[in-house]
Amino acid sequence: MMSTYAFERRTVAARPGFAASLMRLVALWLRRSRTRPKLWTLSDHELRDLGLERGTADREALRPFWRG
Repeated sequence: MMSTYAFERRTVAARPGFAASLMRLVALWLRRSRTRPKLWTLSDHELRDLGLERGTADREALRPFWRG
């Protein structure tokens, strides 16, 4: 005799909070994709006000939006 088991099928989207987490991640990526290139437009004085040096700002501006 063969036993059968009932498995609860649960998709990734069914997890509680998944949609909210995904929306936060997309919002973060959008913010990064818009703000990182703007670092190139700032003067050295403005970068110093932010506590950044030109080299650091350039490296940050070149990073892909999905990298933290």
